[in-house]
Amino acid sequence: MRRMMTAISLVLASAGMATAQDADGWTGFYAGFAADITAPEFDNSNLMTPLQENAAFGFYGGYNYALGDNFVVGAEVGVGGPVPFQTTLAGADFEYENSANARLRGGYAIGNALIYGTFGYQVVNYGAAAGISTAGMADGLVYGVGIEVLLIDNVSFRLDYTSAHMNVEEGTIIGAPGDVQLDENAIALGVALHF
Repeated sequence: MRRMMTAISLVLASAGMATAQDADGWTGFYAGFAADITAPEFDNSNLMTPLQENAAFGFYGGYNYALGDNFVVGAEVGVGGPVPFQTTLAGADFEYENSANARLRGGYAIGNALIYGTFGYQVVNYGAAAGISTAGMADGLVYGVGIEVLLIDNVSFRLDYTSAHMNVEEGTIIGAPGDVQLDENAIALGVALHF
């Protein structure tokens, strides 16, 4: 948690050292790498398998477009690799095999910083775990907020918070009711190259 707070401070300090920029500086394609802390949990169930948060890694890319001097809109896709989550059951970990999301972004440029909100759709494929799940899929809405700073003309650093609320594939979570949800909160740090 201390490292995350240090990273947040660095992002805010970088934004404070802004050179003159506006929304035009954000226009174009970008691609990046992100590291995050992901915390999933089962909702609407009495499952005795709380999940521990864990670090995850992924890639993202998209396109931004300037609207006037300060407003930016865009679209982004992201993918993540496998990440296990420890449970209270001995020898049983719940694992995301992969995840993907597509989000719309809208934000306001201040100097070299962009403050933005996102809204979209997320899909997670999870593996079989003894006493927890068979292999299955969850999908649903994802939304969030973030701040991104252009360190130089074509490199940016960002802090991104997302919350996802996904319906799981029926019958794949052992002992859970049919309306069980997989909720997820994540805080990510990303670095992107702009083209």
